[in-house]
Amino acid sequence: GNSLVQEPQFLLNETSTKIILMHAVKLKSRQSKPIKKGAKRKAETPNTVLPLDQSVQNDFPNQISNARRVVQSTQPFKPIPPKNGCLHLKEYKENNRYTYLDNYNTIAELSMHWYRIGIPNEGVRDFDGLRRDREIILSPQKCSMCSFKGDRLHACLDCVFIGCWRDQRHALKHFHGTTHTFAMDIVRLALFCFKCGDYVYDLDFETAKTLQEVRVAEKESNLKEPCAKRARYVSWQPNSEEAANISRNSTPLPCSGLRGLFNMGATCFMNAILQTFLTNPLIKNYFMTDKHNNKLCGTAGCMCCEIDNLFQEFHSGEKKPYPPCSFLHAMWLSSKELAGYAEQDAHEFYLAAINKMHSDSKESISEPLSSNGQKCECVMHKTFGGVFQSRIKCKVCNDVKTKEEPLVEWQLHLRGSPTQQKKKNGHTKASIENDADEMGDKNTLQLCLERYTAEEQIKDYKCDVCNLNYLEASVPFNQIPASSEACTRRFSCKKLPPVLTFVVERFSREGKTTSKNEAPFEFPEEINMTKWTSLAQEVLEQGGSLDELPDFKYNLISVVNHEGKINTGHYTVYCKNRDQWFLFDDHAVKLADIDDVLQSKRKAYLCFYIADTLEYDQL
Repeated sequence: GNSLVQEPQFLLNETSTKIILMHAVKLKSRQSKPIKKGAKRKAETPNTVLPLDQSVQNDFPNQISNARRVVQSTQPFKPIPPKNGCLHLKEYKENNRYTYLDNYNTIAELSMHWYRIGIPNEGVRDFDGLRRDREIILSPQKCSMCSFKGDRLHACLDCVFIGCWRDQRHALKHFHGTTHTFAMDIVRLALFCFKCGDYVYDLDFETAKTLQEVRVAEKESNLKEPCAKRARYVSWQPNSEEAANISRNSTPLPCSGLRGLFNMGATCFMNAILQTFLTNPLIKNYFMTDKHNNKLCGTAGCMCCEIDNLFQEFHSGEKKPYPPCSFLHAMWLSSKELAGYAEQDAHEFYLAAINKMHSDSKESISEPLSSNGQKCECVMHKTFGGVFQSRIKCKVCNDVKTKEEPLVEWQLHLRGSPTQQKKKNGHTKASIENDADEMGDKNTLQLCLERYTAEEQIKDYKCDVCNLNYLEASVPFNQIPASSEACTRRFSCKKLPPVLTFVVERFSREGKTTSKNEAPFEFPEEINMTKWTSLAQEVLEQGGSLDELPDFKYNLISVVNHEGKINTGHYTVYCKNRDQWFLFDDHAVKLADIDDVLQSKRKAYLCFYIADTLEYDQL
């Protein structure tokens, strides 16, 4: 196998090196001249030294240098286990950088469950009284070829094949037929390399094995009536003194995929939005699975290529802040209004980036929501794209008209803002009066959604059905009276996107004056969106209950904050990565917690929520 024993190491000087080399040449000279049959070996005195070949003499400096490099220390020998078990495993890990542990973890978890949880300590007796191996009876694992259930079954790490080790040796035959190099013993969880013909030790796989053992031990401890009686597993919780020692004597592990972005002159608005993209699980999954490769695209100024390059830079192992110069240049070329070093709006940049990546994506269609019902398959609309529905009802004739619009953001109006003009979906709607004053001036996400979806009276609206009735009665069109509070309008979400984007309307313009509303906006860590869907409105109108509907739960993943005044402000962003919150302030990246995020209610500008449950085609 792969031996962990190292060769003894000695400190060599120039003289001893010459002696070793001369004796090596002497020994070689002896071996190169075989003794003839019957001839007597000549006696050699101990002082006899054969002359060195000229090439060996000329190469003395290099040989001495190499000999010195063999050992640089006289420290006691300590065997050091290799990080990679063998060269084949190292290559396998490099080719499957982000997934090489997935199959191993899955097989290890299932194997430990089969062999440990709820299985008696002793063997089991069959009905005929014969003692049989518990693994043969209780283990559902068997060879994929001969259905053998005995010992030494090995599971392939590249496919779902399980092969026997002895007898017919189907595990080895599978390797010869598929060249799948690695398999694991499903009982001992040892990793076997068929090319080396031996089990290999690897630090990453050994760590994964230990973690799986801890998880299974915790599950065993939670069983009320375990069949196998064994000591309960109790997780270790350090006391204050132990926690202090850990803090003083440990170094936090680096977080993969996290880097700061240099501010290249009032570009904090861009840095904040880019961090939300780079930590978004759906966008990350799209680019990390090579669905858009910047080496193969070949389109000049492609924004998807720029994002793909950012993901490569962020997952390269480098921790220094990164300057997104190429991305900024591409955005300037595509959006002239964002060009230059003036402070820009993060919300406008978010929309511009979505539109540009939509147009550059090979899966996109001309419109996010076409008239024939075809939906866009580009990564941005699959992530942020939903469907809004506006519903107008005439109280005179009960006619109902609905209109659907694409949704990539949900703009929320704050009470107390300088202007009371209500905007929805990025477009100014008809003049309306909001009858939801009883909700008060408190600004929470739930109350803002209530106000947004509340039923509204529409002024100066003429119902088409009523107009037709007047025309049939020979009433001139210019004499048809407008409906007076006879029509209502209501907004709802027809189709919720995988990631919801809420935009808090903090900036408003009145004439030539632009102002900022710094009223506190409270938002939760989790929200159930069922109440504000079109389906919920239909159920409630028919006298049903929301309890009949499924929950559409969303979890907070990013919050973009704006601090300061309009023209001299600064953008930062909180992002969640692997269940840990981080604060991104241009080049600086700091640890945060959910309390820090929720306390930014006076600065929150954009809030991103991801669905708790995703359909397969949304991944």
